[in-house]
Amino acid sequence: MEEKIELLKKRMEEAKIIFQEINHKIPILPSKIIFEVSAGREKHECVLTKTNDNLDSALNCQFEKYKFLKSYEAIWSVDLKIIEAEISNVDLPSKFLFERLYGFINKPEEFDEEIEEEEIKEIAMPSLGDLKITIGYCSDEFVFLTGCRERGPRGHNSNKITIKISNIKTTTHDSSSDLLEKITNSIFFQIDLAFELPINIQNQRESAIERRHKQKRKRMYIDTLATISEPKYEYDNEPISLYWYAKESINMPIFQYIAFYQSIEYYFPIYSSFEAKQKIQNLIKDPRFNPNKDADISKIISTIRISNGGKSFGNERDQLKATINSCTENLELKNFFKTDENRFNFYAKNIGKDIAKQKISVESDTTDFVAEVAERIYEIRCRIVHSKVSEGNFEVLLPYSSEAKKLNYDIEMIEFISRKVLISSSRPLKI
Repeated sequence: MEEKIELLKKRMEEAKIIFQEINHKIPILPSKIIFEVSAGREKHECVLTKTNDNLDSALNCQFEKYKFLKSYEAIWSVDLKIIEAEISNVDLPSKFLFERLYGFINKPEEFDEEIEEEEIKEIAMPSLGDLKITIGYCSDEFVFLTGCRERGPRGHNSNKITIKISNIKTTTHDSSSDLLEKITNSIFFQIDLAFELPINIQNQRESAIERRHKQKRKRMYIDTLATISEPKYEYDNEPISLYWYAKESINMPIFQYIAFYQSIEYYFPIYSSFEAKQKIQNLIKDPRFNPNKDADISKIISTIRISNGGKSFGNERDQLKATINSCTENLELKNFFKTDENRFNFYAKNIGKDIAKQKISVESDTTDFVAEVAERIYEIRCRIVHSKVSEGNFEVLLPYSSEAKKLNYDIEMIEFISRKVLISSSRPLKI
C-alpha cells in the first residue's frame, strides 16, 4: 500500500494539487489524504481514505486533470477537452432513468424491455459541430472525484448517469459551465416535450462535512426541557400549510425561502391596516390637527396609500415591515443574531453581501433590526420572484446558483419571522 500512496502523492505534486496526509495512531481511525480541487474561484475539499480499493481507483484514472464545476455535480478538463455532469429525475433511480432514456431515444417500440447494464453503457446523442454528446454511466474520474468530495470515507457510487460533452474548446470555468447549461437545456427540453420525462443537471450535493455541520446546528436548537401540553391554539390553514411546505423543502432553498415569505405575506392586510390605523389616530389626536387645513388632510391621505383592492395599506415593503414590527421586537431580533456564533459572524462579516445589499448591523447596539431585517427579506424575495431587480441591479436568484447555497442563515432568519407571525396571529383553539 505504501508504494501506491507514494505514487499517488507524486502525481498530485506534479499536478500541483494541494494535499495533506492524516495518519492516525489509533487503528480504528482511518488514515486519509485530504486534497483540494478547484471549482472556479472556490476550492472543494476532497477526502481519500487509505484503502487498497480507493488507491487503485485513484491510480487507475486521470483525476488530476479535472476540476469541478461549482453548483453542479459536474467535472471538466481542459487537457481532455470534456465536460461531464450527473443528470437526474425526481421519480426514477439512475438505472431506470437510463433504461427509459435508451428506450425512448434508441428503440421506442421496445422501451419496456429490460436493458442489460453490461451490454449498453452509453447513448449517442446528435452531435453539434465538433462536439460529441453522450448520455451514459459515469466515468471512473467522475466516480472518484465526486465520491471524495461528497462522501469522504463512505465510498463511491459508479451507477450515476451523466451527460458527457467531448471535444470542447472552452478554457475557463465560467465558459465551460455556460456551455454545459446551454447544451443540457436544449437537449433536456426536447426530451421533456417529446417523452414527458423531465431531467436536469444534478445540483451539487452536500459534502460529508456540510451534512455534519447541519446536523450539529439542528441539535443546537433542541429544547431538551420542553414538554408538549394539550392543544391550546389554532392557526389559519393557508399560512400554516405554507410553513409546513417550507419545512419539507429543506433541499430546495429557493422554494423554502419563498414559502416562508408567503406564510408571512398572508397577514399583510391585517398588520399593515393596524399600523395605518394607529398612524391616523395619532394624527387626529394631535391638538394641532385641523380638519379644515389642507396640509393636515394631506398627511392622512399620504398615510393611507391603499392598494390590493383596499385590503391593505402601503406598498409591499411597508407591509412586510409593519407585519414584522407587530409580531416581534428589536430585542428579540438582536438576541436571535447574537445567540448563535456562526449566524452572528455571517452577518457581522457580511458574507451574504452577494445575496442582498442590505446588511444586518449585528455588531451595533443601536441597530433598528426590524427595518434592516424587513429590507433584507424583501430584497431577497424580489431576487427570487423577479427576472430582473432594478434596485441594486441584482439579477434573479437561481435555484442552482452559488448564492442560493449561501441562503442557510437567511432561511433561518425568515423562518424565525414566520414562526413569530404565526404565533402572534394564532387564536384560542375551538373544537
